[in-house]
Amino acid sequence: MTAMIAAGAILLPATTATFAASPSTNKTAAVSKTSKSQSRKQNTINQNNVVKPAQAYQPTASDCDLSGNQVVDVNDIMALLPAMGTRCNRDQCSTDINRDSRTNVNDLMLVIANFGAAAPSSSEMAQTELNGATLSLQNWYAKETSTLNSMGVSNKSVCISSYGLLVDGLSEEGALERTLNNTAEEVRDYLISYANHYGIARDTTDIVILDIEGYRFSPMYFGNYIDQSISYYNPAMLDRILDAYKLRISVAREVFPNAKLGLYDTITPHGFGEADLAPMIRRQRGYEYAASQGLFEELDYACPVLYQIWGETDYGFSRSDAVTRLGIEATRSLTRMDGTPLEIMPMMSLTVFNGDSNHDREPARVQDVSRQIDVLESLGVNEYIIWNGEENIADTDIPVYDQLQQLLDYRENQANSTQG
Repeated sequence: MTAMIAAGAILLPATTATFAASPSTNKTAAVSKTSKSQSRKQNTINQNNVVKPAQAYQPTASDCDLSGNQVVDVNDIMALLPAMGTRCNRDQCSTDINRDSRTNVNDLMLVIANFGAAAPSSSEMAQTELNGATLSLQNWYAKETSTLNSMGVSNKSVCISSYGLLVDGLSEEGALERTLNNTAEEVRDYLISYANHYGIARDTTDIVILDIEGYRFSPMYFGNYIDQSISYYNPAMLDRILDAYKLRISVAREVFPNAKLGLYDTITPHGFGEADLAPMIRRQRGYEYAASQGLFEELDYACPVLYQIWGETDYGFSRSDAVTRLGIEATRSLTRMDGTPLEIMPMMSLTVFNGDSNHDREPARVQDVSRQIDVLESLGVNEYIIWNGEENIADTDIPVYDQLQQLLDYRENQANSTQG
């Protein structure tokens, strides 16, 4: 996900890609044309450098249960077939059953060999200091559901990249008009192919986050189109952009009728946590105008982006709590057209994402993430998404499960010391 906060040029992780050519997650934060071009190049898998497991993985019937109905059946074969022949960076395809970094006949044979077998769900959730957390990867589901559940973390969410909804390359000539003119049928066909490719069941009841964004297109830019001090002031263009958003939300509701839909970047708070600064005022007006035009009518969640943006040596570190509070308070002011509020599903991170931070792209300290959870709880928010691009922490070889375990250990130690 890429976004830039006005104060401090805060960067969020990029996700633009073409899934048919590259079933991987782009991990490059970028806003310039040059860096976006480099990002797209990085997003194409070098097939000679696909990372493979050090030892053969032993699949279970549950690995073959791609549809999640707790039995290996024809639904799983149908979910696997559209992905045949694709390569998978860092074991990220749910259809890569044997985890050899590709989906091929070997995976199909595993499904056939387990056909009819019960696939017990690893749904027993441990009671821990991380209850309320849901891990959401970009495009994929995490594979280690039982590991997550043993830590009290849900695996019932996935974040859909912009390109899955035909929003891509918006800084390129003609791309915006193409996006604005896409029909519902075009978006629907592409999203269905995307869902099949990434193993996202159409009858899912999980949280599906729509990461719709791009050059001057992300929700945080809406307010710029209705502010005459901005060079690209254009209220009529904003109305067209909102129509494009609403079309995609309606299509997502049709494709995933039972899912809980959330919209990314609603809102992204100012990096200093101050509501009365001009960039935040403009941003909030944009969100409110979008709400008045019906943007949220078919959504279940507003998803404020509360990634870690400051590290302990940064000048803005002391503002971290204020950023979290502003994100929740500003989001709570958004409603549907009839005045009913949306549920809030904040999106947190285990990485510092901020080009102005001394710690940009470093793993966030677990004590800082834990502190943010405490602030959320003090505001009455007890459920939240922990977003991570893939199963390793960004730009590292650290499994996300290991980082979550460290976070859990820290919170449990804190709780025990308080009780003691």
